[in-house]
Amino acid sequence: MPILARGQSDGSGPEPHRHRRTAESFGVDAERYDRARPPYPQALVDRIVMASPGRRVLDVGAGTGIEARQFQDAGCTVLGVEPDERMAAFARRSGVEVEVARFEDWQPAGRQFDTVVAGTAWHWVDPVVGAAKAAQVLRPGGRLAPFHHVPQLPAEMIDALAGALRRVAPGSPFNPGLLRNSAVEAYQPLFARIADGIRQSGRFSEPEQWHFTWQRTYSRAEWLDQLPTFGGLTQLPADRLAEVLHSAGSAIDGLGGHVTVPYTSVVITSTRSPAA
Repeated sequence: MPILARGQSDGSGPEPHRHRRTAESFGVDAERYDRARPPYPQALVDRIVMASPGRRVLDVGAGTGIEARQFQDAGCTVLGVEPDERMAAFARRSGVEVEVARFEDWQPAGRQFDTVVAGTAWHWVDPVVGAAKAAQVLRPGGRLAPFHHVPQLPAEMIDALAGALRRVAPGSPFNPGLLRNSAVEAYQPLFARIADGIRQSGRFSEPEQWHFTWQRTYSRAEWLDQLPTFGGLTQLPADRLAEVLHSAGSAIDGLGGHVTVPYTSVVITSTRSPAA
């Protein structure tokens, strides 16, 4: 879950792809990341596969291979590109072929793909450079389809996180006000930046959004297992992270020991123009 910044609701927030330390910090506990992060809705995977001209997939920011394995299970051949060697090593052990590089610097060596995807990772890629690179490696009519999980956290959880972060990380960009109503609306500036990058490349059809809604109920232990994998928390010292976990755990206790989180998984997608 990208941590939303103050001011981001009007599009003026910081550009996540410039925050390289955070972008490449998730491998600090790759096993936890793979265990705790939820997979993507099967309907999302199926729709991308059906809307693509073939089944050769490039997974940008492949991480531990969560979405890559889902596309493999759908009959696709997947190559991952991942900047963090620790995450890439885990993905390889799980059966995913991965090359280590930032996508902007990765060398495709003439290879072409039917689909370029990114699972909650495209915000770490320069939106214009990334779209141009995607156009370079996609065959005509190929599909660019980065997607993100957007969780709608209960107000009690948002308040607990906000209070803890004010105490342990006063400079944190987390903005609880953006998430108390519609999280999907709060994330629209991020999605607009991705769509604008696709448009600026001049090599794709007009981007569109696909939404897939679902929910998951977490036990206290399951949610606290996932929480340290969020950007903005991966670099906290152990004592400060412990305070955030204690605050979140207390909020879950107040909710009866579990938390049900509605999700919308949002795809920003477009097809490579034949003349690109």
